[in-house]
Amino acid sequence: MTGRSVSALHEPAREPDPGREPLRIWGGVPLRNPAFTGRESLLLTLQRALERRAKASVLPHALHGMGGVGKTALAVEFAYRYADRYDLVWWIPAEHQSLVLQSLYQLGRHFDTPDTADLQQAANLVLEKLAGSDLRWLLIYDNANEPEDIARLMPSGGGHVILTSRNPTWSDVWDPIEVDVFDRPESIELVRKRSETVSAEDADRLADRLGDLPLALDQAASCQAVTGMPVGEYLSELEQHVRELSGTRPPTYRTTIAALVRLALRRLRSDAPAVAELLEMFAYLGAEPISGGLLRRGRDARVSPALGQALRDEVAWRRATRELRRYGLAKVDADQRIQVHRLFQGVLRDELTEEAAQRGRANVQHLLASANPGDPGDMATWPVHRDIGPHVLPAGLMEAELLDARRVVLDQIRFLYLSGDLEGSQRLGEAAVAAWSKVESTPGLGPNGELTLTAKRRLATALRSLGFNDRARVLSEETLRLLLESPEFGPDHEHTLLTADEVAPNLRIAGLFREALDLDGDNLERHRRRYGDEDDETLKARQNLAVNLRMLSDFAGAHDIDTAVVRTWQQMVSENDNRLLFAQTNLARDLYGLGRYDEALEILQRVLPPYRQQLGPQHPHVLLAGRTLAITLRKVGRYTDALTVAADHHRDSESRYRPEHEHALAAAMTYANTLRVTGELESAEAIATESIDRYLRLFGETHPLSLSAAVNHAIILRGLGEWARARELGERTYAQMTGTLGAGHGYTLSAANNHANDLALAGETEAARRLSAQTFEISREARGGRHPYTLWCGVNAALDAIVAGETEYGEALRDETLAALAGVLGADHPEVIAAGEGRRVECDLEPPPT
Repeated sequence: MTGRSVSALHEPAREPDPGREPLRIWGGVPLRNPAFTGRESLLLTLQRALERRAKASVLPHALHGMGGVGKTALAVEFAYRYADRYDLVWWIPAEHQSLVLQSLYQLGRHFDTPDTADLQQAANLVLEKLAGSDLRWLLIYDNANEPEDIARLMPSGGGHVILTSRNPTWSDVWDPIEVDVFDRPESIELVRKRSETVSAEDADRLADRLGDLPLALDQAASCQAVTGMPVGEYLSELEQHVRELSGTRPPTYRTTIAALVRLALRRLRSDAPAVAELLEMFAYLGAEPISGGLLRRGRDARVSPALGQALRDEVAWRRATRELRRYGLAKVDADQRIQVHRLFQGVLRDELTEEAAQRGRANVQHLLASANPGDPGDMATWPVHRDIGPHVLPAGLMEAELLDARRVVLDQIRFLYLSGDLEGSQRLGEAAVAAWSKVESTPGLGPNGELTLTAKRRLATALRSLGFNDRARVLSEETLRLLLESPEFGPDHEHTLLTADEVAPNLRIAGLFREALDLDGDNLERHRRRYGDEDDETLKARQNLAVNLRMLSDFAGAHDIDTAVVRTWQQMVSENDNRLLFAQTNLARDLYGLGRYDEALEILQRVLPPYRQQLGPQHPHVLLAGRTLAITLRKVGRYTDALTVAADHHRDSESRYRPEHEHALAAAMTYANTLRVTGELESAEAIATESIDRYLRLFGETHPLSLSAAVNHAIILRGLGEWARARELGERTYAQMTGTLGAGHGYTLSAANNHANDLALAGETEAARRLSAQTFEISREARGGRHPYTLWCGVNAALDAIVAGETEYGEALRDETLAALAGVLGADHPEVIAAGEGRRVECDLEPPPT
């Protein structure tokens, strides 16, 4: 805030509190206009409106319904004058929802809000933080013209919000501050600030001709000052252009603005052609500021000669941007970001000759295509992708003849997804697919074109992350089919392999584990043919195959794959390389599934610290590893530690993901399972109930993940003594598990063991004995005799045999399994102790991530 001065209004809202610290957070507010003129009554009205209702909309007067009256300038001046009365002042460009989300995300970094996979979720966290804070804050949403998009991106209360807009509907719910043209003394003051040589009489003539419109006055006074043209001569030339534009119709404000732009362009084309060509481009750029550095990144692009020369010469470039500012046609801030008023932009689009329009549009498209940094998978490219984003649609990149310009759109779809703007990625992806699918006879486009199919794949990824699972699956499967059938691509093409990688997760989410396994198995062979055995992509394909095996309860098969992948990475990278750490966390999941809890815990405790340090605690891979750590701590009997880790993981997952996200639901079930073993049954039941409702909405009643959650819920209900509810749920779930996954799947065996507990509690001794004995035998065959879950089944089978009168057999089996459990888990393990006391054992479920 260096150099910022604060002036008092006539009636300040409140005096600064001398006991409070000065302004601590200030972000995004444009530079103060040293030539700001008048508006004292409007500033006072705005201040009073905020004190009365905490929200105010700054709108153009209904009489004009146009820009150029100074809404943004008024908000900027208010921010500076009142800055010392706030702890936080934050400026939010609000023309597009993506810009609002990104701005709120940046604000959240000042509050140490957790990283999230979804910018909407990040924005919600910031808004909640503000609403509940005792900070004195001011948010300014500039150019918020879509109420439905922006209203849900504002705090519910707690501070002040200013909104500038051309849309008068905001006045229906907020105090409207209507901004009209200048009073004549204000107009004269502005003109004379721009040029001291202009007399008050000439300033009055100029103001009268321009209708006291602030934007027009500022531009005209700047142009007159830089050219030195007498006001009379300037008005004469202006009048000529107005007559050309309006003909016999009465001139309007827009006609006047168009005449001003024509007059300035004529001068620039004569005196500074590079500046004229630079201005032409702004007809096809977004209204948000664009970095001069971004434009110069594209300086090797094929652009018009004068502009190209200026872009390649630093001195010439600074001269061009300086002239644009001196003519009153643009603002250029300290970071060399250039912004042309949207009213000027609209006039340019209407008034440029066909030749100039084609030149401006082509220059923009070639520059942005050349400046595009490529693969957004490298986070170092994100600042440039973020700068390009607001200009993609205004520049017409989606319709460009230049193929590289269309590739910018593809990179933006992926960037928006990776940076967390899932809805933005979806919107842009849908627009690209719709537009490109219709184009015929153009390389890369049409229903089977490379760009169209790539856009479909990236759209499917965004849809899956947003929970539109059916749409994502249909789209990805259709795209894969087209690639497989295409003579241009075929089964071993890179696009085909990438798309197959996208199809398999959709199959797993649909519960089609076998189909996903077959697809990933085939995909792995094609990766080997294309890339070789030790390529990064092939190793990822091997890991994908292991994911399917874990879902099918084949932890031994997954362990073989992941062991080999870990060994390969160990030979290729350093011990703290993220790819190796990820492979080791997968191996820990396999070991957990095999019941080798101590080994899994050793790996996780070793790899998680460097993993967190490098990727951060909220990274999806780190969160998944943290869940496995919580589960493993519980299984080795360290319940207190497990509860701490599970609670932290649940909190972090809810912060990062939407509540319906698969990983957030899994975190909730892990937390519920941990609360249960620590005796907090009521809390566990509340979390489980809420999670199951979400599982059912997201996945349906018969999906293995929903059924697994039901198994855990039934265990909690038995613990609470609600035996009838537990039995009804457990019996139904066991039958559905058997039908869906088969009798030998690990999930089904857990459901069977737990249903045998229902039967025993109901006094159905023989039925309990038969089911527990059967489950024990199948588990020994499927999971091995020394797997902890097999031994739990053995404990219950022994208890049922004793109750049924098979005392000798039952006692022998009990002693044998208890000894084995003590050897596997330790004699002091809480569940080993409980089993030794004759209590039945529950088998909860913790499905691996899909």
